[in-house]
Amino acid sequence: MNLFKSSLLAVALLATAPMAMAAGTHSATMNVTLTLDNSCTVATTALNFNTQTTLATAIDAATTLTVTCVSTGPYTVAISAGGGSGATFASRKMTGPSTATINYSLYSDAARTTANVIGDGTTGNVTLAGSAAGPTTFNVYGRVFGSQNPKPAGVYNDTVTATVSF
Repeated sequence: MNLFKSSLLAVALLATAPMAMAAGTHSATMNVTLTLDNSCTVATTALNFNTQTTLATAIDAATTLTVTCVSTGPYTVAISAGGGSGATFASRKMTGPSTATINYSLYSDAARTTANVIGDGTTGNVTLAGSAAGPTTFNVYGRVFGSQNPKPAGVYNDTVTATVSF
């Protein structure tokens, strides 16, 4: 046989040889990990007390905010006192013409009890809380306090910030 044919025969025999001819084997494990940090976002909708002709009695309105988290874990939502001069959680201030203000507050309950004023969780106010993954919608109840007449006619507004901590 020539050298080429004998080399082909040797390669063919090696390719069909059983695995038992292998010199040995070795196995090792490989760790596979993933760390999922919780991440949350908060989305708000405007609270509108609409057009009014008097502030003699309380005016109620409601809105929602939605927290969406990647995974299950505890979180809280605080709402700032707003930008009105002298605003507190219990008495936020919408500012209007000639820097006049209209006092209002935000609550976690439809009865609008003072024990449920939404703030930053410090003494005298509460935060919204949850622990679910995915979207969770919270109701936010607003009240403009009565007996605030007279005020200049015009548009009054305020901006509050909702912050989710997780």
